[in-house]
Amino acid sequence: MTLENGETPPNDGLAHLHKAEHDLEKAIEKEREAEREIANAESEIKEAIREEEEEARHFTVEVPYDGARKKFEVRVEETVKQLLDKALIAFGPLPAPHTLALFKDGKELSDPLTIKEAGIKPHDVLLLRPSTVKGGA
Repeated sequence: MTLENGETPPNDGLAHLHKAEHDLEKAIEKEREAEREIANAESEIKEAIREEEEEARHFTVEVPYDGARKKFEVRVEETVKQLLDKALIAFGPLPAPHTLALFKDGKELSDPLTIKEAGIKPHDVLLLRPSTVKGGA
């Protein structure tokens, strides 16, 4: 605001300064709120990644045997033998269980391999059938 003589009233500069300070305070508060939102979003992303990694390490597979189908929870670090043992118990009692093995895509899975090493993925169907290698009395 200017006076008739073109001069600025003495309080205009002060009012302008107060408004600028007020605007600065509002901007700083908005910045703090944005920083909180960023921190929350980063936390949610970390949790989602952790959950995704956990899901990738723990999943379900299906094993059919003699007309029945059963689902099994597996972890990538457990062995094919551990899954085979779970299946034998679930379908048991079976005649000559020591001769049975798990197969994926027509190939027999080696007992000492981990689920990950054997290439077993979520929702895979693994057949339980007589082994081409095993045998015994």
